[in-house]
Amino acid sequence: MFAVVGDTDGDENYRLLIYTAAAKGVELAHDEAPVSPRVRAFGSGLLWIRRDRFLRPHQLLWWHPESARPTVLSEETDSTRRLELRSVTDDTAILASRGSDTARHWIISGHDDTNPTCQSLTQRTSDADVTISQQTVVVLDRPNGRLWDYCREHVLAETPSGFSAEHLQPSGDAFLVIGRANGRQAIWLPAHGPQAIWTAPPAGTMLPAFDSGNEQLILLASSPVHRPQAVPAEVGKNLSLESTGRASALCLDAASEDDTMIPITLFLPPGEQTHPLVVHVYGAYGISLEGPFDPFTDDLLARGVAVAYCHIRGGGELGPQWHRQATGEYRYRTIDDLLACLARLRALPAIAADRIVVTAASAGGLTAATACLRQPTWLRGLHLVHPFLDPLATLTNSASNLASTDRAEYGDPRHDPAIRDLLQRLSPMARIQELPAQSYPLPRAWIRAAERDARADNDAIHRFSQHYRDASNSRRPGHVIQRVTPGGHLAGGSIEAADDENTLAHAWMLDVLGAPYEPNKPAGTVGRSDPATCSTPSTTRTGYQTEP
Repeated sequence: MFAVVGDTDGDENYRLLIYTAAAKGVELAHDEAPVSPRVRAFGSGLLWIRRDRFLRPHQLLWWHPESARPTVLSEETDSTRRLELRSVTDDTAILASRGSDTARHWIISGHDDTNPTCQSLTQRTSDADVTISQQTVVVLDRPNGRLWDYCREHVLAETPSGFSAEHLQPSGDAFLVIGRANGRQAIWLPAHGPQAIWTAPPAGTMLPAFDSGNEQLILLASSPVHRPQAVPAEVGKNLSLESTGRASALCLDAASEDDTMIPITLFLPPGEQTHPLVVHVYGAYGISLEGPFDPFTDDLLARGVAVAYCHIRGGGELGPQWHRQATGEYRYRTIDDLLACLARLRALPAIAADRIVVTAASAGGLTAATACLRQPTWLRGLHLVHPFLDPLATLTNSASNLASTDRAEYGDPRHDPAIRDLLQRLSPMARIQELPAQSYPLPRAWIRAAERDARADNDAIHRFSQHYRDASNSRRPGHVIQRVTPGGHLAGGSIEAADDENTLAHAWMLDVLGAPYEPNKPAGTVGRSDPATCSTPSTTRTGYQTEP
């Protein structure tokens, strides 16, 4: 018996195929879609989560080779909640149901060929994460900063000061806690005490693994100025990483309209000249704006283009509260925060204020496009990938994929007139439709849609692109470029096609910025050093240089 799950069209309609042994090889025993993109061996069968027609994970299923059809073990009928398998061993699994700031959990137990049982997990808090480690059910109580042994009902550890715990991750015979420290991704190994915390480089990420030979924790770290590298995690010591030497990391912050300080990570190439700038923004769903080494970002830095990451509210950089500060009725703060960051960056002597491109994807596209329409002369270019541009239409359409769960992020305009009015004011689509033809100094734009996007509305992207072109007072050919590419919201039709599309967009960006054709050599000697150390972003409005 084996299973195959995949998404051949990129539209997130993952299909599950289960095969069993037959006289002449194998035969197809079960076929269904859509499902979540993982299937797990469990007991003598298979465990997976079924999605509904809106792609919401809503049923936990188990299939046994002797069964005529899969058995539904659990179903979430609340359309605002989503099921997720958090941890699976041979005969025990943790099922989570997540909604707006709350989570419920169940223990799934399976033995021999009998149907698994589903038992509700009574917790001390609704804001928790649960995993299985060495046959022990471990509960992360986020609000109180504690790790519980659920079975024995005692505290395993208290989260260290300055560390915001997000979720648990089993690794071999140990478990790790993934979280945030000083606005950056951090990993804590509770078995080694409160000093066993390591932070990623600015705007970077880490992936944990254990060296099977000596059980040493190894971290695969990366950032815009650190190529991926495996480094040992030594208790009480920072990670020693090798930099590309392309740029220095600056930690800045900007005062938003309500005086909240918004963190910015700026990578500044060497040189006394002013630098063109690419600004990244997201600010939604509690997702932190950071990522691994990227060759296109490396090329920008090599050509003397600065790169900034604006960690606006709505993201998760400073914990769950940072996310909640820009949801629902406070959604407007994402635009205020981005405009504050742009004003801060434009005022820096090292930045060419007339050569700035903002790039954003998905939900970040709403924030970037709205900010652009408010201050179009601040930008030379706007780069949007699969953007969310018409929130009011999406959230009032009961047939839209993910609309039910997105209302936890943006509010529900169907029943709340204040939310409806707010989304109308924030909507890039509503704003662009108000502008008379050839009336506005809009920057050049590259707007990408995907043929089989299951999340962003392609019709809205097309209409926005047309209105943007009509409203612009520039008649230059190619002032607005709209691309429709194969694949879906999360992936292209093929790796080759995605690379080609990214290369085209990168070339467009270099042209818009007037970046040098020839890349520069890395400045100075590339060596190993401690990572950049940025203090808590709300402490100062001035930038300061750190080691890359």
